[in-house]
Amino acid sequence: MTCVKNNPFISLLIGVIFSCTLTFVLFAVDEEHTYNEIYIQNGDTLWTLSDKYRGNTPHQDWISEVMLANKLETQMIHAGDTIIIPNSLHQFSPDKGIELAGDSK
Repeated sequence: MTCVKNNPFISLLIGVIFSCTLTFVLFAVDEEHTYNEIYIQNGDTLWTLSDKYRGNTPHQDWISEVMLANKLETQMIHAGDTIIIPNSLHQFSPDKGIELAGDSK
């Protein structure tokens, strides 16, 4: 303890480390959740919607997250309803299809 009192640089270093840690924790924890709203049409299922909006997320993980966000007890959705898709952890963007090597436009 006397070494900290006798050397102001150690106190300064400890203060900087504490400040940086506190700043990192405050900004990392304060994550804002955004949502997209999707209108359900005839023939839509959570599985087919996951093909369009899941990005690189596995189907079942995406479906589970959407069910949790919408408080759905089953995977049943109905035409005319709307569901929300959380954007907090995944980039939800419609897939444009798969282009294979050798495919030409």
